[in-house]
Amino acid sequence: MLLKLAVRNIRRSVRDYSLYFVTLLFGVAVFYAFNSIESQSILFDIESQASQTVFETTQRMLNMFSWLVAGVLGFLIVYANRFLIKRRKHEFGIYLTLGMGPGAITRIVLYETLLVGCASLAVGMVAGIVLSQGLSFVTAGLFSVTMSNYQFVFSAEALVTTLGCFAIIYVVVALFNLVTVQRYQLIDLLRASAKNEKVAVRNPWVCLAAFVVAVALLAVAYQQLIESGLVMLDDPRFLRATVLMLVGTLVLFWALAGFVIGLLTRAPGAYLRGLVPFTTRQLASKVNTAFLSLWAVCVMLFFSITVFSTGMGLVEVFTTGMEKANPYSATLQAAVWYGPDGSRATSSGDPLERRAEMAAEAPERLAQAEAYDWDMAAALRDAAPELWDATVAQSAQINGYSAPDELFGPLLDAASAVAGDAVVANAELASLRDQHVAVFALSEFNAVRALVGQPAVELAPGECAMVNNLELSQATAEAIAKAQPALTVGGYELAYGPKVYDTQLEDNAMTSTALYTVVPDEAVDALRAQGVIPEIQFLDVMYADNGKTAAQNDEALAQAVAALQPAAMGGFDKGTAGAGEPYASLLWPVSRIITADAMMAQSAGLRLMITYLAVYIGFVLLISTAAVLAIQQLSEAADSQPRYRALSRLGCDAPMLNRSLFVQTLVYFLLPLVVAVCHSACAIGVMADSLFEMLGVPVQGPILMAAVLVLVVYGSYFALTYAASRGIVRQAVRQG
Repeated sequence: MLLKLAVRNIRRSVRDYSLYFVTLLFGVAVFYAFNSIESQSILFDIESQASQTVFETTQRMLNMFSWLVAGVLGFLIVYANRFLIKRRKHEFGIYLTLGMGPGAITRIVLYETLLVGCASLAVGMVAGIVLSQGLSFVTAGLFSVTMSNYQFVFSAEALVTTLGCFAIIYVVVALFNLVTVQRYQLIDLLRASAKNEKVAVRNPWVCLAAFVVAVALLAVAYQQLIESGLVMLDDPRFLRATVLMLVGTLVLFWALAGFVIGLLTRAPGAYLRGLVPFTTRQLASKVNTAFLSLWAVCVMLFFSITVFSTGMGLVEVFTTGMEKANPYSATLQAAVWYGPDGSRATSSGDPLERRAEMAAEAPERLAQAEAYDWDMAAALRDAAPELWDATVAQSAQINGYSAPDELFGPLLDAASAVAGDAVVANAELASLRDQHVAVFALSEFNAVRALVGQPAVELAPGECAMVNNLELSQATAEAIAKAQPALTVGGYELAYGPKVYDTQLEDNAMTSTALYTVVPDEAVDALRAQGVIPEIQFLDVMYADNGKTAAQNDEALAQAVAALQPAAMGGFDKGTAGAGEPYASLLWPVSRIITADAMMAQSAGLRLMITYLAVYIGFVLLISTAAVLAIQQLSEAADSQPRYRALSRLGCDAPMLNRSLFVQTLVYFLLPLVVAVCHSACAIGVMADSLFEMLGVPVQGPILMAAVLVLVVYGSYFALTYAASRGIVRQAVRQG
């Protein structure tokens, strides 16, 4: 009997449960779909361990944040139940009057919770499985591959995780409902619908003072956030900004309603029109009694918008231009000189002393390098000629030297003189001031350019040229080329030409050629004659057309390197074993191998992980906040039915009531959103200045995507809430 009564109650209250049910459905579906990402790897032809690791790492990150998502959804469910139970006080009082015991009522509530929970879990799981199939195609797009052999994917692990998390949530909700129902007194239950809600009206002068304090706190928070630059999250200014933002927002919502009422009542022409007094008092009452929940909603909205926008921006930072950043099949790098303490010597050290220091600290590496005249390819080919020739079709080596007589300081000063101090204002460029200018030979530069089909560069007599493709230093490079300062390299007097050359010297995670100077070969020969050794070397290779995949050629290249420097080699002068690699990492000839295939896999992994995390967290927080506001507004409309009925009897027609209801719903939804958007604008603006713009990544795209997400999800909940509230008011008027 009690079970039948619970089913009947759910059917009768289907309108009250609709938004609650839809939100739970979305939560379950998204929770399952994003926890099943790793199982999608079977749809793709995974050629390398790096690509497989992408799915595993992404899944671990999503699983970690799933606990946050589960907590948010749990809060939403408990919060929604609080309002649903509150609306049924009179009904529970009638049950007690008719002789039903408290235990029976608690069982009815338990049955209703379990029924709604199981239904939302079942429908949500079906929707999640369907959604996960769609995510497979999104994953294919993020990897830029065609999914030719689609098959249905089901993740038993994601199913167990979802069932476990939501089972815990529903148990907590059931216990909460049982405790809540048992605490009610019969007299309070019977008089629940007759009680008039006390309209909390605060002193307007106190609210004005609090409002001014809140604005001041937020202004200081923004100022601290701008100063910190959001670069280091352990910066005390970031912590202060966070605390001030939270406190300032809370005080703002506490004071806002009283402050606005104080203003409106002192403007009779605006206040005493139509249903403005009623609408204002309704909103003020709601804001005054629910300012804590509005504060929580605002913070979650801020977090949702910021995470989504910056996440999409970070995707662009880490993945834009990967083809340009990896023009070669692979790059073998020799970080030639490390200091005696094992750390790499900076170019502020004396280049003329490095050979002697290397002879003392790593004589075997120096002897081997000089025996091959620093030719990395020759040494590697001698160790495994057949494997090398079968793997590598073309190669070009470029050697970077530090010019002993030249520091970056004068070049930066020359740039400032022609383009202003802004071109050298950031800390990264300022740190170059006392470092030696990095140079390389023209013939080596042209050999590297030939590998990627770029035309050869010609220098006029007495000329050198700037090479740069890093957005952070592009303006500085152009200013140096425009200023054309003089440079002395190996005794040769050179002046910069007016052109900046865009050439990627190595495979890397992003375009990384920063403020290199190409000089005539004779200048480099003179440096070498003085005893200057290379600081860093890049051997760029193009794989042979041997029928192997890129991953297989990567493995063959590593084996060729291992033939000369097996992983068993050790010691400071011999290098250290690479993590999981078959070769040792030496000072010379190879410190590490960077392959285009691995970089592309890493890029795809970052794109996959950041995109899914941003969407996952942003979407869940957004639907949760919208659902909280929707449930509160529906509860308010239901509690205010006698007021709307009284207004109708006094002559207010349906359009007037609907306009009042529309304004209430709109303001209630917009209030936390506007404050959250202000907070997000500050945070995203700081991120744009400190990271995105310096790397040449526009922020307009991520901001537009965030705006569309908010408009679709938040706007949909607003429309549904207003429509449901209109139905409640229409029913109240008809019953009157």
